[in-house]
Amino acid sequence: MDDKNIYNFIAESSADGFRYVNYETGQVLCTPKLRLMFGFLEDEEISEEDIFSRIYEEDKSKYINKILKSEKNKDTEYSVSYRILDGNQWVLHKVNVRYNEEGEIAEKCVFFQDVTELRQKQIELEYMAFFDGKTGLFNRNHFIKRLNHAIEKIPDENNKVQVLYMDIDNFNMINDSIGFEMADEVIVHFSGILNSYATHEVKIGRFNNDEFVMALFNAKTDDAAFDIYEDLVKKLEQPIILSDNSEVYISISVGIAFYSEGMDANELVKCADIAMFNVKQRGKNGMKVFSGDMLNSFNKNVQMEHQLKNGVIENTFFLNYQPQYEANGKELRGFEALIRWKPDDVVISPVDFIPVAEKTGYIVSIGNWVIDKAFEDFAEWKNRYNYNGVISINISAVQLRDKDFVDNVVSGMKKYNLEPSDIEIEITESVFMEDYEEAIEVLKKLKANGYKISLDDFGTGYSSLSYLKDMPIDTLKIDKSFVDTILTDESTGIITDSVVAMVKKLGLETIAEGVETEEQYEYLKKINCDNIQGYLLGKPMDREQIIELLEVANK
Repeated sequence: MDDKNIYNFIAESSADGFRYVNYETGQVLCTPKLRLMFGFLEDEEISEEDIFSRIYEEDKSKYINKILKSEKNKDTEYSVSYRILDGNQWVLHKVNVRYNEEGEIAEKCVFFQDVTELRQKQIELEYMAFFDGKTGLFNRNHFIKRLNHAIEKIPDENNKVQVLYMDIDNFNMINDSIGFEMADEVIVHFSGILNSYATHEVKIGRFNNDEFVMALFNAKTDDAAFDIYEDLVKKLEQPIILSDNSEVYISISVGIAFYSEGMDANELVKCADIAMFNVKQRGKNGMKVFSGDMLNSFNKNVQMEHQLKNGVIENTFFLNYQPQYEANGKELRGFEALIRWKPDDVVISPVDFIPVAEKTGYIVSIGNWVIDKAFEDFAEWKNRYNYNGVISINISAVQLRDKDFVDNVVSGMKKYNLEPSDIEIEITESVFMEDYEEAIEVLKKLKANGYKISLDDFGTGYSSLSYLKDMPIDTLKIDKSFVDTILTDESTGIITDSVVAMVKKLGLETIAEGVETEEQYEYLKKINCDNIQGYLLGKPMDREQIIELLEVANK
């Protein structure tokens, strides 16, 4: 096959458009797919000016600036994305350049990739980073961010921020009686009612399935939150008409909290949440204002801080391990180390004590204990059973900012004769919120030394795919909240499918968390999710149970 036939074969096989120019000989080659993409005639000669004329007007300056900067720097490779024609089609323009001895361009190869579908999915996923997909309301993280901004902007003496924390009463019973789809309609309808109050100073968020929060950033009167509550109750006297023409009546439990000096958004929302919980305890379908007699939970936090301080010394922490399996074949991939705490006779959930540990800084010493203990156990399993999987360690934002963190990981690895490839550092999206650049730098250092990096809880708030390309991660974990509704909520299924597909294009591994049913597992396997973690295949186990599991696997 001669050069021309080879070129034609490659051109026809490629999904991309292609243009080659030899500036010394004048040779120009263009593929038919480039002509089709940009709307050129079949035999039309295509110059760089012709291509430029097809670029969408608003993107031309970006294109020019990129070209000029790259040629000035004598870059041999660069890329730029832009819209073409009517602005509805996105192209990724990738260039390879060879310069001659005089520093002039001798040859240039340009690949034109249609990335319209990828850009659209990215836009959708970026939307999901800030908004609840089902209702269009703010998600928890974005709501808290907006509320904090409002609090910081208004001086304490003038601050009239008020928060309503709302929960639909008996929603699980509604779910069971009318089914997931109809229950979703109830959620959407109620969200619509709440959204009717939205202004530039009134924002609404959906925190959990049936929990909603409204913030009045600059309430005009002291009774503003009460007025909204009373109006809501009147509106809920009317039934919700579902798509099958059935009627559902709902009631709500509401907690109200008023800003006090020194509060941040999380504290203010927590106060409203505590007040709402008081309504629930007293029979639901009502409203309470947060007050001093509800401070028991805060006093418990003080006690918890004291117990946490001595937890490592008094040996009140222990680890469980949850197995992770490859989706195809269900081979054991590794284990996630999960900390548990039993200061007295009752095991306290990490959901309760980890925030307190982070706030006080005790998470650093606790985290160092977790690293040492998990490495010790894993080293035993590796040596005793010749196990080649990974041990995944959860790391908080506070730990990541600790100057000794990387050294502690490395020294622990050496102490137990482990390899960096044995260890997966699991982080949540929140680690990037405090100091994005610092977090990236630490993770890049770990990754450069061979450690795996996993991003947990993706999709719950902060990250978007536009950030993923910059994050030095190997694995993305799909949050349980997505898995829970993957079969019952069409948008969740679409988003999860898109995430898995796009993450694979980035060369990353995926793990779905919270897989509890065979149907969820089959769906995730169908969309090519790499790994599964959840009660379906294995609950969190203690060290002895893991040993039993490995002994069975070794037979």
